[in-house]
Amino acid sequence: MLSKLRSPVLVPWSTSCADVLQPHYSIDLREPERHRIQITLTVTASRDELLLSLPCWTPGSYLERDYVRHLEGLWAHCGERLLQPQRRDRHSWRIAGISSGESIEVHYTVLGVESSVRTNWLDAQSGFLTAAAWALGVEGCRWQPHQLSVLLPEGWQVATALSPVDGGWCASDYDQLIDAPLALGQLAQLDFSVGGVPHHWVWQGLLQPAPVDAWQEDLPRLCSSVCSLLGTNRPASDDYLFMTRFTAEGYGGLEHDDCTALMFCRRELGTADGSRKLLQLAAHEYLHQWNVRRLRPAQLRPYRYGGAVLIPELWFAEGVTSYYDQLVVLHAGLCSESDYLSDLAKDISRLLTTPGRSVQSLLESGTEAWVKLYRRDSHSDNQQVSYYLKGALVALLMDLHLLAKGSGLHVLLQQLWERFGSCQRGYSQQDLMAAITALDVDLGMFVEQWLSGVDDLPLGGYLKNAGLLLASESCSVPFTGLHLDLVQGQLQVRRVESNSPGEDAGLSPGDELLALDGERLRRSEQFDQWLLAGLDQQLLICRDGAVRSMVLSSRPPQPKSWTLRLDPEANQEACRLRHRWFTGPTL
Repeated sequence: MLSKLRSPVLVPWSTSCADVLQPHYSIDLREPERHRIQITLTVTASRDELLLSLPCWTPGSYLERDYVRHLEGLWAHCGERLLQPQRRDRHSWRIAGISSGESIEVHYTVLGVESSVRTNWLDAQSGFLTAAAWALGVEGCRWQPHQLSVLLPEGWQVATALSPVDGGWCASDYDQLIDAPLALGQLAQLDFSVGGVPHHWVWQGLLQPAPVDAWQEDLPRLCSSVCSLLGTNRPASDDYLFMTRFTAEGYGGLEHDDCTALMFCRRELGTADGSRKLLQLAAHEYLHQWNVRRLRPAQLRPYRYGGAVLIPELWFAEGVTSYYDQLVVLHAGLCSESDYLSDLAKDISRLLTTPGRSVQSLLESGTEAWVKLYRRDSHSDNQQVSYYLKGALVALLMDLHLLAKGSGLHVLLQQLWERFGSCQRGYSQQDLMAAITALDVDLGMFVEQWLSGVDDLPLGGYLKNAGLLLASESCSVPFTGLHLDLVQGQLQVRRVESNSPGEDAGLSPGDELLALDGERLRRSEQFDQWLLAGLDQQLLICRDGAVRSMVLSSRPPQPKSWTLRLDPEANQEACRLRHRWFTGPTL
């Protein structure tokens, strides 16, 4: 029953906060069908001007999203006196003609039309608000408490990690406000405890009954397994909230100090693979309350909301977290060893079939995240490698190396937490390397190479030492490097791999394939069947409305995926190492 949902996670709509000496935001959502969020910011001026700005990115998502593009109708007044905000740059304004001590009201509207965990969404059924995308910051007030009240449609509720106060919620400062998204609508909730700390799993968007019994059993085990990595039985937060929105196709998560926002495909929830994938997503964001939120790169202390910040340490912040999000599900006993190895093999296959791994180093992947990883196009896989993906596999190598020495990656994580995270000191890449080298000098040298170089990682050897065989599976089709899609009856090139026969022939994304050796092409299966490895073939294409002829010389089939299986000849040392790896740390 909704009436039994616990406070402070779900509270009824509120009208106002009494104290307007601090910045106070009043949000009116009573016309959700218009997709517009009406906001009134009330603040007491401390000088003869008011400077306002809207963040251009949100922590955890390293892309300048320019949220200001959805802001409209900005105006202000002081009593009966109308004030005209003057734009300073693309995302900030100045309000002049005021005096210290005067109460200023700023009114504006924000469009909520982007459905994700890092933007604003509002319709007649539900809403999700990311504070970086709606909360104008007041210069000089960043470290003051900020208050919030919300007017909701009838029957709606709010889920947030903010602390409730009379008539709304309060954030200790602007950063905490930015760190607290709002889930809105008709919400369901499940409560559990980990190490005596309250946890809340709030969800919406399911069309079928939720697997509440499974969640009630699995989520505490999953969270406890994550806590064990840090050598504790409780989380860093004193009250943790999961906000999950189930949609037709969505997937993603965004971490916060005391909560996480998740988006997941409702159809996948009914499958074993989908249920495991949801647990991995939850584990990833839950671990982030340590790694990246509190154990944070120095460049993110404090956050600079006005523009991009280069973060070479993303390989650790995201890569290590990505490595553990699959492994802790196994540690918690919520998947089989074969499930884990299957997921790991898929990640290895993704890396080894990404040409960009030979172009961009892992450190470069972090520093270029703002302009590459979150701005993907048809050429991205040729130019870059994901710090999530390669970072996770470097973390795998580090863990296996340290486990073989009687330690483990979790020991490094705990040491970094004690030195930096627990006291909220920022760390640098040099700090990371010093900590790794202190655990094992050889590993420090290896990690330097893995981070700075573009050579393939020594995955096969390390996995062999853990009693596993990494084997490639060849494709039966000659290799062209072309990735094709059927678009409105046209067989089009979606991607051309670098250093491939397709690139040698001069093909480009968007080309339409018309015929091969005079035979009309209508399906990708025909193209695959008619390829002759090592021979020149005439390919007729259409580009920019003009028909052209090209020579395509495909190569013999190449590996398309890799598998992992137990080594029947593994010695006892390898088997013991694998057991320690699969079992995980215990308190």
